[in-house]
Amino acid sequence: MVGFDIRPEAAEHLHAICGVAVCASPAELAACADLLVLAVRPSEVQAALTGLATELRDVPVISLAAGVPLSELTAWLPAGAKVGRVIPNVAVSHGCGLLVWAGGTLGAAEDELRRLWSFLGEVIEVPEHLFDEATVVASCGPGFAALFVEAFEEAGVAVGLDWQTAAQLAVGAVAGTVELVRRSGETGGVRRAVSTPGGMTIAGIEQLELAGLRPALMAAVRAAVARARRQG
Repeated sequence: MVGFDIRPEAAEHLHAICGVAVCASPAELAACADLLVLAVRPSEVQAALTGLATELRDVPVISLAAGVPLSELTAWLPAGAKVGRVIPNVAVSHGCGLLVWAGGTLGAAEDELRRLWSFLGEVIEVPEHLFDEATVVASCGPGFAALFVEAFEEAGVAVGLDWQTAAQLAVGAVAGTVELVRRSGETGGVRRAVSTPGGMTIAGIEQLELAGLRPALMAAVRAAVARARRQG
């Protein structure tokens, strides 16, 4: 495995954590690559590809840049280039991630490349015109969910629990719920199962609805999608 980074310290870090052989230039990287993974900021994509295009030949390119559509990627590469997109979320660091995938022009190479990325988590293919929306739900979602867990923990402390106990209960409740939803395939069924008439859960849900939990989350997703498009 080989890599290149314009920042020497970042290249050294990459070598230290996974043994990547560091190339001296982008051209050297492209010349010896069987697959090029483009992991740069969206604003840096064009410059990175401009320096590599003539060296790539038939090497498949997978872009991790949010907000940069396939139409722009292919415009910066030779005609007939094999290009796809993938956006992983933070959980790939533990092998349980979610990866948004668009095969683009990868052609016959797509199946093998999808299998390669699947070692990091579940790969979900989406139409490219909805790639930004899917990226927000999958990749920004952990941040939104973590905020909810944090608020849930603080609410436990507010009613008298110590911080450690509140954290254990909040994380455990959310983790168990995720597994129930995964197995049942629906969220509403889990919510109804614990909402007995006139009970504690429905009283709490009423307050969450009055506070605008749903529209707030919808607004957060829309704001993140808009930011992704401005970055591209």
